[in-house]
Amino acid sequence: MKTRNFIFILAASIMLCFNSCKKETVDVTELLTTVPSSASGVVVFNMEGLLEDAGCKIKDREITPSPELQTLIDKVPGRKADLMMLFKGDTGIEPKGAVLFNDAKRWFLSVALYDVDKFCNYIEKNKGLKFSDAGSGVKIAGNYAVKGAQAWVCLSVGKSIDADAIASYASLKPSQSFMVLPMGEKLLTEEDDIRGWALTNLLLDQVINYRNKNMYKLALGFIFEDAESIKFSIDFKKGELESEAVVLNSKGKPAKCQLPTDKVNVSTLKTLGNTCDMMVAFNVTPKLVKKFQQISESFGGALLPDIGETLKNIDGTVGLATCGKNESLSVNGVITTNGDPSQMLKDMLSEYVGPVSMDGKLLRFSKGDVKGNLTVEYCAEELKGCCLGIIMDGSGSSSMGYQEQAPQGFQDMSVKLKPEDGGLELEIEGHTTNPKENALMAIIKSL
Repeated sequence: MKTRNFIFILAASIMLCFNSCKKETVDVTELLTTVPSSASGVVVFNMEGLLEDAGCKIKDREITPSPELQTLIDKVPGRKADLMMLFKGDTGIEPKGAVLFNDAKRWFLSVALYDVDKFCNYIEKNKGLKFSDAGSGVKIAGNYAVKGAQAWVCLSVGKSIDADAIASYASLKPSQSFMVLPMGEKLLTEEDDIRGWALTNLLLDQVINYRNKNMYKLALGFIFEDAESIKFSIDFKKGELESEAVVLNSKGKPAKCQLPTDKVNVSTLKTLGNTCDMMVAFNVTPKLVKKFQQISESFGGALLPDIGETLKNIDGTVGLATCGKNESLSVNGVITTNGDPSQMLKDMLSEYVGPVSMDGKLLRFSKGDVKGNLTVEYCAEELKGCCLGIIMDGSGSSSMGYQEQAPQGFQDMSVKLKPEDGGLELEIEGHTTNPKENALMAIIKSL
């Protein structure tokens, strides 16, 4: 449920942002100065970029959604549909950008207004609400608030908007706003369609069940030193989606990865056949195995039993090329060793996958006939530079019993962890089936 709510908040905020229409010249400084420095998450949107990506038309500050976007809007039910109404027609929202932020366990969308009366009339007419004076120059109607030429929408389900908090946001001193922080300047000046920052605790609260939160925090602590926050970006381009995320420490620098990380060997991956629907690759070294053993011991030895014996003598790239699913799953696999893989590993592969054989220091195993829409050479090149990665076909194929395929409209999608500045960078890339189509439009059509 938390995951769905978080995704809705992000999706709803993107939809709401389609009211604004400047490209890289968008100045969201004023909006960021009304975000408190205590905010635990902040997202900035490039308005004209998103509008163009979604095929919208803009005339006299009024937005006309593309037919594809309008179809998506019409599908959204209930209260979510009420939020979507904010960008239908002329709402009085100023084309200066939008900022989403989390403070006091509430998500707010903040926008500037070029016509306050028009905005208030629109909300009252379409929401059946009535703005009233809440003091300190703040007007409130349901989860909507207006002060001066700025509006806030509380997007958190079950949470109300607080007039005192809005008054406080609107009158923040420079030393109290998010812009006093180095991250504020970074989010302001970068040009990606969506760029954001959030404390790791906030993200865990939003997407992880409370019962499992401590386990994930513990795992995060094993992987990173001083993992305080995450910075991320999303950019929709013609033919391509690019997204990056990096874990930061309390000094705002990439958090040091405490696990040994080495890049996969592309040449080894290219020996996994001719074509496939999915490729998975990662690098395993004796140091990494030792670290896993230490983690296992910290859990009383219950985590990954016999890991040391099974993985001993693995020393390099591990790769899988697959197609099909469940009983029809076909696999070509390779494990780089020191020349003497453990018998336990060979027995496990023989039992659960298929015949194993040694090719120099490479342990090979296979099952069935692997073929698909992606060439193995292409997949291997796409995973270059990562220590862990997966690339999957987007034509409708799936592997291993799950729907691990790119969204419809995408030729492929890859997720990679890359060693960077002592830390790890998460990189997500997608290539659209139609190279002339914007990635955001491809996503909209697939929903």
